[in-house]
Amino acid sequence: MATVYKRNLTYWVRFQWQGKEVRRSAHTSSKNTAQQFLAQLLEEHHRLGRGGRPRRTYKEALERFTVDYLPTLKPRTQERYRTSFRQLNDAFGSLYLDEISRARLADFASHRMTTGTKGATVRRDLATLSCVCSCAVAWDYIDANPVKQFSKRHIREAPPRTTYPSTDEVDRLVAHASPMAGQIIRFLEQTGMRQEEVCGLEWSQVSIQRREVRLTKTKTSSPRVVPLSDAAIGTLTGTPRHITSPYVFWHHDGERYSTFANSFALIARRAMVPFRCHDLRHRFASVFLQATGDVAALQAILGHRSIQMTMRYAHMITSHLHRAMADFGTKTGTVGTVPDNTKNTETAASI
Repeated sequence: MATVYKRNLTYWVRFQWQGKEVRRSAHTSSKNTAQQFLAQLLEEHHRLGRGGRPRRTYKEALERFTVDYLPTLKPRTQERYRTSFRQLNDAFGSLYLDEISRARLADFASHRMTTGTKGATVRRDLATLSCVCSCAVAWDYIDANPVKQFSKRHIREAPPRTTYPSTDEVDRLVAHASPMAGQIIRFLEQTGMRQEEVCGLEWSQVSIQRREVRLTKTKTSSPRVVPLSDAAIGTLTGTPRHITSPYVFWHHDGERYSTFANSFALIARRAMVPFRCHDLRHRFASVFLQATGDVAALQAILGHRSIQMTMRYAHMITSHLHRAMADFGTKTGTVGTVPDNTKNTETAASI
């Protein structure tokens, strides 16, 4: 800790630098002058520590980030980052980048958690800060990203949602929706696509002959092919086309849905179904794994970047466990039966 203290009539300064204590006389009897001397001395040491390069502030990095990098992100990602910027500013807005330490990061996380903020939100805020710091490293503003060196294991996320809409609940949702909204709900449940992917789907991306949809704009920016089941084909062929609109699912005069999550929330309240729009994706993933057991195929269909995300559904594959238990409990001369995975309770982990 950097401090000023008085010895007789003269103020001295003291601070830690690279594991050693530094003491200097400020040659003044004025405390304010001594504090200014301390700030100047710290600045000189930090310059020497960076090979004479100037210290950069968080605000400097953020200003360049919003000009150089933020516009390259998707609109919804930009919106999410700006939400985090507002939270980060109070804690880091007045600091130099090299003052963002693990202790300050821990204080930020603890303060956010004690005010009722969810762990997942705190992690997103830290991920935003990490992105800014990574850019700062590339711009030679700092030598290393402090957020990457900060352990987030203590920032607990809420337990994942473990349920998804049943067949009856999906039917109730459709019954309480407009005809086109009902088609969207069916298609989300039948394909596992994200609601933004479905809202922006155009007929030019659909091939009934090949039984597939080709997505070019995805959350991960990686194009992918989504195969279509008989049910999904039936939904598409049963969806009326607008005379001029290119969109598969439209409202008003051929306009695309900007988002479907809010509309779904209203439908769910009317139908008394306690689920979010994204839970239809969970339903697809869980039912698919119970029927096929193919984790790799599910990863490709859902568009997950890593297999770890898809493995959150792996608990739905239980047939091998039943076979093992049947082998364990079957007496000589008898044959054990293996329950069908499709009869499992409809539960799933969230992604």
